[in-house]
Amino acid sequence: MAIDNHFLQKKVLQKDRLIAAFCAGTNMPFVYCDPVSFEDQVWIFSDEEGFKEFAQRFAGKKIELRGVSIQKNAYIAFFSSLVPIGITEIVFTENGASASIRLDQFVRRQDLSALPVYKRPLENPSLQLTGLYLMQEVRRQVPIEEKEDVASLNEEFMINLARSRFLMPIEVKKGGSGSVDEMIRKGQIGFVNLNMKNGDAFRPIFSDAFEFNKFKQNKKDFQALTIPFGGLKNALPKDVKGYILNPSGCAIVLMPDLLDKVMKNFAEEVQKGTEETHRIMEEQKTQAAAKPPVKAPVKAPVSQNHSKITRMPGSQDS
Repeated sequence: MAIDNHFLQKKVLQKDRLIAAFCAGTNMPFVYCDPVSFEDQVWIFSDEEGFKEFAQRFAGKKIELRGVSIQKNAYIAFFSSLVPIGITEIVFTENGASASIRLDQFVRRQDLSALPVYKRPLENPSLQLTGLYLMQEVRRQVPIEEKEDVASLNEEFMINLARSRFLMPIEVKKGGSGSVDEMIRKGQIGFVNLNMKNGDAFRPIFSDAFEFNKFKQNKKDFQALTIPFGGLKNALPKDVKGYILNPSGCAIVLMPDLLDKVMKNFAEEVQKGTEETHRIMEEQKTQAAAKPPVKAPVKAPVSQNHSKITRMPGSQDS
């Protein structure tokens, strides 16, 4: 059960550094579902010895964990990064004793319900979480018959795929201006591909702004196009093999046959997601048309997808 007070939260924040458990198979924090409370957890430790004892619990299952050192000035950034992947609890271990703390005792989201949907951060926590659980199991180095619940995890992941909208990186060519739709029609937008060592090309897509920005880093000319799952297949050119979801994170490959399977098996969810995306786009166009025209080029609203997170009392950056 999570401790609903600030004493332990402050104790954690006073540490000079923490060790977070990451899964080597996903390059992301190791997610763990508590068997009693069913809370989705990430584990942190006061020292390396505590982490090593924890990692040994999973070594027999061929789940490779690695300890990532989080410095004090990065605590808030780390806890904030757990919000879009659907984590609800932090488990802190020190001197062999563990206690859980709700994530919202470290970071609290601003209430964005009053904002139009197109101005809210694009996030898919259910998709992120089910993808992490699935990949943690799929990438275990054991025979396929020893992998647990893969079929049910895969179905849950595909349902969330069908419901989701994604961010696709684009580059506006020199001289490009106007709305994204207009620039696409004029051929003023280029799409970004990832080229593999064998020459195959894949197109990156992202579940949320946090993952997009990890990929973007210093490439300031990258912007984001929002696309529903139902639009992915038609947006895939013949010379591109498929998509890679969150390449700087879990890196899940979505091949055309998987896209077809989701479209067929979860057609109703795909349709709902597509209709919702179109509704949001029409709302955005209506709002834009109501404003006085501007001469400056209109860029894709990447900044609108940034998560807005407020520090909790007792939190600090350094």
